[in-house]
Amino acid sequence: MFQTRKIVIRIFFDDAEVPSVEAPIGDFFGIMHGLDYYPVNTPFIAVKEHNGYECFFEMPFAKSARIELVNAPDASNSVYIQVAWHRYPGQKMKEPRRFAAQWRREMPTVRYGADYMILDADGPGQLIGFFYGVRLIDSVDRWSHGGAENIYIDGLGDQPAYLRGIGGEDAFATAYGGVLHRPETHLYDGIPYYFSEDTGEARSAQRLVGYRFYVPDPIRFRESIRFQFGTMENDICSMVYWYQHGTPRRNVDMPDWDRMLPGAELRGGEMDRPLPDDGSWSVGPVQDNAGAAALDAALSKPAASQREAEWTNQQTIHGFVDFNHVHRPRIRGVGTHHKQKAAEAVTILDAPTDMNVTFRIAWDDQLVLRVNDQRPLDLGTHQHFRQRTLDVPLKKGANRISVLLANDTGANHGGWAFAFRATAPDGSVMVPHAEKL
Repeated sequence: MFQTRKIVIRIFFDDAEVPSVEAPIGDFFGIMHGLDYYPVNTPFIAVKEHNGYECFFEMPFAKSARIELVNAPDASNSVYIQVAWHRYPGQKMKEPRRFAAQWRREMPTVRYGADYMILDADGPGQLIGFFYGVRLIDSVDRWSHGGAENIYIDGLGDQPAYLRGIGGEDAFATAYGGVLHRPETHLYDGIPYYFSEDTGEARSAQRLVGYRFYVPDPIRFRESIRFQFGTMENDICSMVYWYQHGTPRRNVDMPDWDRMLPGAELRGGEMDRPLPDDGSWSVGPVQDNAGAAALDAALSKPAASQREAEWTNQQTIHGFVDFNHVHRPRIRGVGTHHKQKAAEAVTILDAPTDMNVTFRIAWDDQLVLRVNDQRPLDLGTHQHFRQRTLDVPLKKGANRISVLLANDTGANHGGWAFAFRATAPDGSVMVPHAEKL
């Protein structure tokens, strides 16, 4: 058997020291869980019996490309490789994009916690697609009930966007959890591998792989992208492909060979590099908003003080704050979320002098903004994720910024997030920091 988690592929472009591609070779070709074969038939990745792996991504480079295959010390794999490439004599390469691909694994993921991270990248660029592998170990909840894809685009840019799925299987264009279908591989999406393993428990454990390529529905970004996927307490691995200008910022380091293998413990953060620090907010408790009660109270009462036991500091996602990462309801179902609720997020902006700054806020449902002890502003209700820009006076020193955001089902399946950017008169972006709890 070909040991697909015992060979790592790395690809470098234009003498870069950081690889643009780094992954176990099987996962790079969509073969996950340490398996060696199941059929995959897409425009970008194709897999045939007896380890016939094919990749058709365009990989532009200006000066050089280097492909490395690294075998584990205890492995006895042999590889035959064929590379097709084009030379353009006398022409200067003007294509700024470079292909990138990244593998990540986490075991066990966190039940009802923050989403599993697939990608965090700088723009400009374009998300091409991903493979997503699940080995169910959670005997309490189905894998897909942790949510689905959550994609945060250009949170500090001029046109932020938030894309939220409803159920894990829907990302791969299947239904009913993907468990009632035979494995299938299609042009841009599918679940090519599905297996029910008898673990001796009352129900079998699912082992599956899904994929999605965003070609008819391209996902482009100018400033940044964060791609996360909801999960419960399972063994998760992912392979993501994208284009961006220049050498990518790597988010993960490859773990030791034995910790790449299915079933080996590899907790979140152990292989992750630090993400960009774009600020932080303190997120308060869930408030009842039936009949707009929480919003009406915020508009009529003084600013509330924080209480340590009820507030949580949260790093921003390139300017996004997602309440669902703090307030995920512990109930089963597809696209679970709080309905007719509201919550407050508070941060501090430090101003070197009295000045007017520009706030750009994007959100859906209803949002109330308060700056220091000024009168709160009802910025209105958006049924879709839309933005508003306004000029705000700040005083010299620390300025307390409060955002109260209502949540309901809405058009994005209960997404509960906003994107915030404060721009100083000199054009610099001010970094918010959470109040100390």
